[in-house]
Amino acid sequence: MNKYLSLLKYEAKTIVRDPINIYMSAFPIIILLLSSYVFPMIFESMDPMQGTMLKVTMLLLIVVILAFGPFFLAAMATFLLLDHKDEHTLNTIAVTPLGTPGYLKFKMTYIYLMSVVGMVVILVGTKLLAGDKYSVMGVSFFGSMGFWHIVAFAVVNGLFTPALSLLQGAFAKNKVEGFAMIKGTGMLALVPALMVLETFQGKLQYVLGIFPNFWAIKGMLVKFMPVAMGTNLSYPVYLLIGAAYNLLLLVVAYRFFLKKAEY
Repeated sequence: MNKYLSLLKYEAKTIVRDPINIYMSAFPIIILLLSSYVFPMIFESMDPMQGTMLKVTMLLLIVVILAFGPFFLAAMATFLLLDHKDEHTLNTIAVTPLGTPGYLKFKMTYIYLMSVVGMVVILVGTKLLAGDKYSVMGVSFFGSMGFWHIVAFAVVNGLFTPALSLLQGAFAKNKVEGFAMIKGTGMLALVPALMVLETFQGKLQYVLGIFPNFWAIKGMLVKFMPVAMGTNLSYPVYLLIGAAYNLLLLVVAYRFFLKKAEY
């Protein structure tokens, strides 16, 4: 247990010594401020009679809330992994009792937990501080969203954070390449926004299923808008598929990183 506590202290020092890492780890708080105060100001500036436009705007911003937290924590984890590449410290870790595989599991575990906690804070905080603002014609999107729905979503969607960071860390040779890759993969966060379009609300929605973050976010949107559609799955089924897909991706990414890492 002591070795893990020592590693955790080391990781905390590594994070706080770089302002970029501090900013990225604090991003869930930034999203919470946006979702609780800035986004409601946008809603209030719109004509309540324009129900369709208001609904689309709310759903788009909800997707932003659901999607972007894991990406920024994945970016932080990628920079931490690339630190080892730049400083050639993986060979040092390889001869420790944990070894490189054990160290990677430890790092990805606390990154995953940070992602889960961050998403719970964002969604619970938004529900408590501004849940009534996310409503159309008196019906709140957060009305049918309980605490355990939020936790279940965070547990599943959080799996994408370590998987993405391992893939980015495996392909990038240094922080410069990593930064470019992070910007490119950041576009994935916007893909679930296509679900708001009518075109992707039928069977064509499953075309987006190739993207790992689709399943959990789609499940949440179904929970936000419990409208019966024959082409939709239930909330638990979306999450189960998302969990299986992301776990598979995480295992592949972990093995791929170990294969690509030079130590």
